[in-house]
Amino acid sequence: MNLKLRGKRVEKQLSQTDVARMLGINLSTYNQKENGKSEFTLTEIQDLLYYLDCDFDDIFYRKEVANKCDE
Repeated sequence: MNLKLRGKRVEKQLSQTDVARMLGINLSTYNQKENGKSEFTLTEIQDLLYYLDCDFDDIFYRKEVANKCDE
């Protein structure tokens, strides 16, 4: 589950239904994406960042991956 995404969505007082509509996808598809069972497209990521007013790193950055790159 993408807890950062869920946190930003809740912070903006948006439901999963709200965000699914903004992205032009159905609720079950969005739910799968937010829960990590399916990947977001680049366009969906760009739209999420716009609608949630945040940066890529705010939602998708994973510290453990960055640490592996530094090794």
